[in-house]
Amino acid sequence: MKNVLIIDDEKSLLFSMKEGFEPYKKQLNILTAHDGLEAVEILESTSVDLVVTDLKMPKMDGFEVIAHMSTNHNTIPVIVMTAFNTPEIESKLQKNGLVTIFEKPVDFDDFVKTVLQTINSDDNGKLSGISLSSFMQLIQSEQKNCLVEVCANNKRGYIFFSKGELIDATFDGQNGNEAIFKMLEFKEVQIGLKSLPQKKIKRRIKTNLMQMLIEAMQRADENQKTEKTNNKNNEPSTQKIIKKEAKKVSNKESSDNNKNTHSNEKGTENMADIKKSLDKFKGIEGLLAAGAFTPQGEQIAEINPGSVNIEELGALANDVLLKAQKATENMGVGRGQLVHIEAPKAHILARCLNESTDFTATTTGRAHVHMVVVIDQEGNIAMTKMKLVSIIKEIAEHFR
Repeated sequence: MKNVLIIDDEKSLLFSMKEGFEPYKKQLNILTAHDGLEAVEILESTSVDLVVTDLKMPKMDGFEVIAHMSTNHNTIPVIVMTAFNTPEIESKLQKNGLVTIFEKPVDFDDFVKTVLQTINSDDNGKLSGISLSSFMQLIQSEQKNCLVEVCANNKRGYIFFSKGELIDATFDGQNGNEAIFKMLEFKEVQIGLKSLPQKKIKRRIKTNLMQMLIEAMQRADENQKTEKTNNKNNEPSTQKIIKKEAKKVSNKESSDNNKNTHSNEKGTENMADIKKSLDKFKGIEGLLAAGAFTPQGEQIAEINPGSVNIEELGALANDVLLKAQKATENMGVGRGQLVHIEAPKAHILARCLNESTDFTATTTGRAHVHMVVVIDQEGNIAMTKMKLVSIIKEIAEHFR
């Protein structure tokens, strides 16, 4: 019997949830809490296998519950319910293994399926090593005012948010942007959540959160390159390359399963053709990288003359694109197709081609592909945008 704790201030929702899980009473014991304080009491007194929490609650909200768990119960997986979900937050949080997101009103069949999969998964400790970047994006998505306390390497730092926007940060004698970059270097942190001080905080961070995360990723990539240069026989780096190549082989074998030899050869030819299409970007001045991606942000193919981490950079840019598409659709101006991110060291262009009538869906027989192109600050942006239109159409031919 597994204990599932559901936290929400809506009594009717808790009642419906408990009733809905009645057919699974031999597998699951459903516990409920009306706010974070009640939830913490249950967590301290009962063995809980899964937490499902709303974000907006009185007394102690879902953010504070997650922050408390990151320090005291960091092996318990979490599912978040929110009325303010955005595609890029969902994608990023799931990628980092922080939480699974369900947008209200919850599709109960999908919800039950996810609960059962999570509770029976061998991958325990989903919250362990909580991602600071994911938690920050969650705060941004909910436009929350708060002070985030970060403990890492026996040092303590603070991040100030006003209506979801970064205002300032301090860590290990550094302030502003550099303090954020320093904290993001740590893979495992303990997080606390406090109210903003009454005195007005001077704004020292003027860069938006997504740009900060991209910059942090670029710095991490540069540090990896430096380490490789200093130690060419670095074993961890070798293992990482082998693991990446093994994953590619595994993915290919999985996708080719139950297909005949002709289908295998055709798939190989398609990948070669996609690569040829991407090669057409190489004539553009300042090109750093270009990649084709699935709508979920998974890399299909790449060219990488600038040796940037296009796989992770592409996933982040893909999140921004999805958010822009949802925003433009909600504004009634149609589906957005192109996002241009200007970062301190590069321009990132993310484009979608989706022949389905629903921008969130992928329809059989209709192409749905994303592309990300990275050029340096002095690169030819106009030419990149023009080529992007034609090349994504070429690549789309292989996905119908």
